[in-house]
Amino acid sequence: MLQNLKDITGSAAHIRIGGTTANHATWVEDQEAAIVQNFATPGADQPANVTLGPRYLESFKTFVQGTQYTVGLTFDSGKIGEDKTVKEATAFYQGLGDDLFAFEVGNEFDEFPVDRNETSYKIEQYVPEWLNRTAAIASRVFRPSQPKKMFQAAAFVAPGARSNDTSWNAQAAIDLGITSTSRAKTFCTHQYFGAACSPVKPTLAGSIMNRTLLARLMAYHKSAAAISVANGMQYVLGETNSIACQGLANVSDVFGAALWSIDYALYAASVNVSGIYWHMGTGYRYAAWQAIRNGTTAPGPRPLYYGNLFTATALGGAGKQVVSIVNTTTLAGYAVYRGTGGKVELESVVLVNMQIYNATAGERSSVSFSLPPDIVSKGSHTTLTVRRLTAATTESKDGLSFAGRTVALDGQVVGEEVTEKVEVGKVDVKASEAVLISLSRSGPSSTNGTIPTPTGTGSVVISTGAAPPRKVVGGILGLGFTLSVLDVM
Repeated sequence: MLQNLKDITGSAAHIRIGGTTANHATWVEDQEAAIVQNFATPGADQPANVTLGPRYLESFKTFVQGTQYTVGLTFDSGKIGEDKTVKEATAFYQGLGDDLFAFEVGNEFDEFPVDRNETSYKIEQYVPEWLNRTAAIASRVFRPSQPKKMFQAAAFVAPGARSNDTSWNAQAAIDLGITSTSRAKTFCTHQYFGAACSPVKPTLAGSIMNRTLLARLMAYHKSAAAISVANGMQYVLGETNSIACQGLANVSDVFGAALWSIDYALYAASVNVSGIYWHMGTGYRYAAWQAIRNGTTAPGPRPLYYGNLFTATALGGAGKQVVSIVNTTTLAGYAVYRGTGGKVELESVVLVNMQIYNATAGERSSVSFSLPPDIVSKGSHTTLTVRRLTAATTESKDGLSFAGRTVALDGQVVGEEVTEKVEVGKVDVKASEAVLISLSRSGPSSTNGTIPTPTGTGSVVISTGAAPPRKVVGGILGLGFTLSVLDVM
């Protein structure tokens, strides 16, 4: 599965090993087993705590060549806590070598500060403790020649996911000095679109298919990204997926999740989010794929993986930048630019129709998108190729295809690619479909314009928007996955 994404993008997806289990992990040097899981409740999604041994590092060899890792470390308080963190960091630092991208000290301490008082612990306490702990790792673990920027800061939960406390944010952390030692490489926030463990379960229409909710949540990240980048840190969504508490059946594991992931990822890229990490685990309802048999569930792809393939195809390669060009309650459009040789050229257009369609809805509606004349006219020297992501309904769990191809249970992408040509400058996108329109030029073209407005309920005239700046600090979105500690096996 990961090799497919590398083949498309040219680089391996980034892997974050962490989450809740990283807060409760202990490194045991003489442990023969790679990992020992201790469950408080039989059948729970996650263990109460884990112990890791040297053989655990062997599991990292199963990932594709070139994979970079962000590794979560424990953050217990006091000198005993520091020694525990240093012991764990030493093992990963020596074991992963140049494949280590960053350490993440503590996970979601705004909500779960481990051995601190959960109700009274504040960011004013967190930042000095984080600075002290990262300083201890730098002095006790790192080689003198190691670059200073080796830490992913924060890993806070976005406001509204669990509480409405807005005090744990990028600006506050910076004001308190989190960048003062120049060790913070990235600033990380976690985002979900509801919680399966809440008393009222999220619905498909009210959560991931709700573009009003998406816009509201992304407004926070747009601001946080701007603040982080201005202070020398890339901004990432270091743990995210559809519905928290490991996903929700018939919401997280249906075709709608694939469409949502495309809209979400490109929206994030358009507001200068540099990386997005899809949370996964064995048996999780929102996993992009099942790696091994889990009970009666066979290994193989889930609908979200098709969204990953689409996004990787749209954003693969260096120098990509994204501009939002269509933004309504049900329709999304993005222009993807490529910067080469000091020039910025339009490479593709992504269109997503988030209108829900189910088996009882009758005839499937469609929206016709009219493309800008400067890229479809005979004199534009441009060939447009359409790749379509589709399924029978929003609620489909199988029968999905991207450009006519499917993913087999063993992870192989099978079938001949089926593409479409743009006729008379228009592309139709049915309810619950997404298309990727790729441009191939044989000569110069102009791709500037203004943000489009809908011209009717069944049609939208679009332009590709003004070309973005030649350089965006923080770069374009990178695709990654965040795995619970126990799932690196």
